[in-house]
Amino acid sequence: MLLIADASASARLERLDELKVADVGAFKQQLAIIERDSTSLSAAERDYLQLLQGYNLMLSGDLKAAQLHLTSMLHSPIAPELLFRVKALLINVQAVSRNYHSAFSLLQDITRQLPDIQNARAKEHGLSVMAYSYNQLEQFETGKFYSQMLINSAVSERARCHAKHHLLESLYGLKDWPAFNERVTEAIAHCLQLNEQVFANLIRIKRHNYLLNLGDVEQASQYFHSYKDELNAISYPLLVASASALAAQGEVKRGKYDDALNLANAALNMLDTEDYSLPLINTYQALYSAHEAQQNYKTALHFQRKYTEALKAHSDNRFAQQQAYYLARAEVEVKNQRIALLDKDNELLALQRDLYGQDARQNKLLVFVLGVILLLASMAAYRGITGRQRFKKIAEYDQLTGISNRYHFTNQASLALEYCEKNAKPVAVMLFDLDHFKQINDIHGHAAGDWALQAVVKTCRNFMRNNDIFGRIGGEEFAVVLPGCQSDKAVLLAEICRDAIASINSHDSGYHFRLSASFGVSGSDSSGYLLKQLLADADHAMYQAKAAGRDKVVAFSG
Repeated sequence: MLLIADASASARLERLDELKVADVGAFKQQLAIIERDSTSLSAAERDYLQLLQGYNLMLSGDLKAAQLHLTSMLHSPIAPELLFRVKALLINVQAVSRNYHSAFSLLQDITRQLPDIQNARAKEHGLSVMAYSYNQLEQFETGKFYSQMLINSAVSERARCHAKHHLLESLYGLKDWPAFNERVTEAIAHCLQLNEQVFANLIRIKRHNYLLNLGDVEQASQYFHSYKDELNAISYPLLVASASALAAQGEVKRGKYDDALNLANAALNMLDTEDYSLPLINTYQALYSAHEAQQNYKTALHFQRKYTEALKAHSDNRFAQQQAYYLARAEVEVKNQRIALLDKDNELLALQRDLYGQDARQNKLLVFVLGVILLLASMAAYRGITGRQRFKKIAEYDQLTGISNRYHFTNQASLALEYCEKNAKPVAVMLFDLDHFKQINDIHGHAAGDWALQAVVKTCRNFMRNNDIFGRIGGEEFAVVLPGCQSDKAVLLAEICRDAIASINSHDSGYHFRLSASFGVSGSDSSGYLLKQLLADADHAMYQAKAAGRDKVVAFSG
């Protein structure tokens, strides 16, 4: 694809933007031509050119230079929607460089800014990065949400192709095989029609992996050979290595050990052995399995050790990702709360200025009268207030976790439900129960069990609003009433809490055990506004989650 020489600079930059993924070689060639004529560009066009130069550095593998280049753009006076794209691209660069904390801080930033973005290309870019990033964090429901949003809103067919890849990645992670199989063939055809070879082959590799996991090794082998030549033609070593590693695993299962070794060795030559990626793990597994089957035990042991080392490093990297993400979320929440407090302070100061401006003498008198009243009231209440607060806290709050006990939860929840019903607002209830909690008490003692309950409450409170009602209603059973929240948003919050609970490190308790919880969600749209019915329906859904294997979220379907 060539740029038209006499087209306007803005049009040439737009076409170059489309070219960057479809044909990397042509993109680099045409970028060099525009760079030679950059003195004739306007300020906005030079900013656009800088963004494309950042893409070029990333595509060239110079991640350090790309990060420096894009970071400098963050502090320059550029258009807000171009700045949004700079942040989105920088997320990719920092994630690949494993600078996860900075990447996920920016991810929170663009998630917050997305509703204000009007430029179609910027919005498509942001949604694509968000869908990809949440899939990498294994938050597949959130990834699916942003993928579907991109499919529905994309102006560019190329962006829709990318979105279909992200959606299939989410469906694969969620193990939603009927939906995966329904969409995969059409998605590949759509991307191939646009000559989006990279994304088409990413989807093919995912389908190849699905066939292997299904146990259909013969069909998997045939499928690999059906797209192998097209894959090799795009000269993308990581994709070729990914497919070859999967094919090698399939050949081991077919008993074709020499073919498996040829494929695995070819993949190993294309991979960075210091980057413990899934293709490298699959390659090592195929090598040690093939050598073991051929009774080359010494070589098999070598690759088995490599496989174990790569698997552990990959797991450690995933943990670092999750840890950085939740830290970034917590920092953003703290920042937002501080901003909200400052806004309230500013509102109060403005109100006070107005009042003083209207009648200073009247305000002085009012302050004096209020001061006298408060002083008298304080003196009268001082002797009894401490005791009442202490007994009120004992009566209303769970002493172990600090959240509402069942009595206080019921009272507060009933008030919230009455308000939501009166004002026609939605409300949702989230009920969850810790899985196998009795085993923790029985094996490690009640002190470990108490630590686990406190850790779960502390973790989940990070994701709740000030007006959410959180209570401990049983030994290891908790409930949350979410005023103004639709059921689908409550399901997403439950997924976030479930994932966070599963990520709790029990090391601080002095013991090693795994925590997980099963969630049930109900909402006023299906269960009405009676607390008893909402809890019953959420409880029914929660037991469905337990019956399905625990550590799951199930919404009451009515």
